[in-house]
Amino acid sequence: MKESAGENIAKARKSLGLNLIRSFRSRLLVLIMGSLILLAACGPTNPDLRPEDSKLRDGITLLIKDIESNYPKLQNWDSKAVDAQINKKLPIGISTPAGWKLTWPNATAGELPYVYVPWSLTATYPNHFAGDNATYKAGSPVPSSITRDLSSQQFGNDEYFAAIVDVRYSNIDKHWMIFTSVPYLPITDNAYGWASATKNGWKIQDFGTALVGCGKVPAAVQGEFGLTCPK
Repeated sequence: MKESAGENIAKARKSLGLNLIRSFRSRLLVLIMGSLILLAACGPTNPDLRPEDSKLRDGITLLIKDIESNYPKLQNWDSKAVDAQINKKLPIGISTPAGWKLTWPNATAGELPYVYVPWSLTATYPNHFAGDNATYKAGSPVPSSITRDLSSQQFGNDEYFAAIVDVRYSNIDKHWMIFTSVPYLPITDNAYGWASATKNGWKIQDFGTALVGCGKVPAAVQGEFGLTCPK
């Protein structure tokens, strides 16, 4: 039995409708997948990942300019040699409390043997550091606001000279805290210092590389952090 023209038209319309629905669903699926990919690409990056070479290179350049401008007598590298050094492929490095540390084991005369690129210049801050970088096991951690205050006391407005890290309250005497200073560039050795609580806040009482706080910090507090003073 032949189908009427009306039935053929109805079937055609039904088929067209199904095709439109299938096409719409396919396009919707493509849009959803595209949105998910875009969100993944634009979402927050993993802060534990190594910073890009471009950020590390820019950070090193800024650190060098800071020293050359403000502390020219401390410069112990050849500018041209370092410029060539950092424009090659950079080492992998590791994350530390002071910043991302790059090390060149085979650095030649005039080059940098290592550098710490501060986190403020990488625009990241890791959730975990490579291994255990803590200087002190004893004591208790302090708020970041105190760390910033100690840095301001020690280095003024120069935030690119060194990092203040591992700041710890004494558990024996809460009126004392210890801290470590890590220069970003190899211009001087790491140092440490002591600060005490005053009516106007925490004040640095002594700072140096050896026998720091002797005659000022109670012996029990020194011993808490594995330090001693001559008798």
